[in-house]
Amino acid sequence: MRSSEGVSLGTCGIRTARTTEDGAWTDGTPFDDWQLAPSAQDVARVVRGIVDRPDPPQSLGVAYRTPTERTEIELALSEEYVSDVHLIDHTGAALEYVRPGLPSHHRTIALFDAGATGVDIRIVDVESGRSYGSIRTTAMSGNSFDSVVRDHILGLGIVRPPQSADEENALTAFCRGIKEALSSHQTTSTPDGEHVLLERHIFELSIARATEQAAAAVRQLGLEAEFYPDAVVAIGGTANIPLVKATLERFLQLPVIVPDRPELVIAGGAAVYATRVDAAHVPALASHRPALTRLAMIALPIAGVIAAVGVFTALGSSDESQPLSTPASVGETVPQTSAPTATSTATTTTSSPTPDIPPPPPTTTAPPAPAKNPAPYVQPKPRYYPPAPPPAPTVPLPQIPGVQMPVIPLPVLPRLPF
Repeated sequence: MRSSEGVSLGTCGIRTARTTEDGAWTDGTPFDDWQLAPSAQDVARVVRGIVDRPDPPQSLGVAYRTPTERTEIELALSEEYVSDVHLIDHTGAALEYVRPGLPSHHRTIALFDAGATGVDIRIVDVESGRSYGSIRTTAMSGNSFDSVVRDHILGLGIVRPPQSADEENALTAFCRGIKEALSSHQTTSTPDGEHVLLERHIFELSIARATEQAAAAVRQLGLEAEFYPDAVVAIGGTANIPLVKATLERFLQLPVIVPDRPELVIAGGAAVYATRVDAAHVPALASHRPALTRLAMIALPIAGVIAAVGVFTALGSSDESQPLSTPASVGETVPQTSAPTATSTATTTTSSPTPDIPPPPPTTTAPPAPAKNPAPYVQPKPRYYPPAPPPAPTVPLPQIPGVQMPVIPLPVLPRLPF
């Protein structure tokens, strides 16, 4: 099976997703700095690192957000001397990933991409990818949800406010871990269990208004678009929060689909797209044998045909050089092909008849028809039938495995006030 890897450029990080030999997906974050927006040069460096690995993928795709960003990524890749990278926009990558798993009656969907700085909403046609309208709202974002957790943790008084950039980064990462843990757990606490950090229902009460505003934006866009969506597909890291799906279903009265690991949908779609494009360009007769072996396979049958024609032509010409046998005269016998014996020599000489008995009348026999020179037998040319082309590789339906949330430790840098 062909392995492929996709790269997606987000506002606060770069994500990668790769297919394994059994069709499953693995993910990695070679560049993930939440405090620094990555650039096209960062994407090129990540791609360069993927290509230089001992086991590089056969297909590689990169998802971009705007046409300007596409041009910048192409230039950065050329500076890193990386080629054969397939570029696709975010919407196309999302459709490549979710299209195989959608029911056939879902012809128009609303892509709800909940990222770190806001939500990108787009009404698109599933088959053609045509966009019927788009909007962006910052009422709900991953960063704002992190701030909710941060304010709650500081309000508990178990840590003092950060005094440096390093302490701020440590506290932000700690709060983000709590938010992600609440997607699969009802409560979070310190590793020793002494302090309850945050419960899910309290967190949902704090973000309920923001999620309702985002859902209202989807409904308004659907009413203004040419077609109202048949379903909503929520992707992005913030889509992991259960309240987001519940609010969208309540406001829109539509089925809401949240793929496994929604934060990897764009990167996975870029990998699926790269695999499909490369598979379409594979020649029908692909061979891994050396060039000389393939040349010998073609030349040997042709040489055999030429040699056979030459042998039979030479045999035909030697038959023409021999004299044809002529009919025997009256009273003579046809000479034998074998060596004559004494008896045959005696019979070939004619003796005079006795005077008392008249000679018998001569018997005339029809001379045998001269044998025609048979045409030389030419062996028909053997025809080469190429083997049937191998079946086109099928793109497996991406299946992203679940992940177990690790225990969230307290930040190291912030000091306790007691």
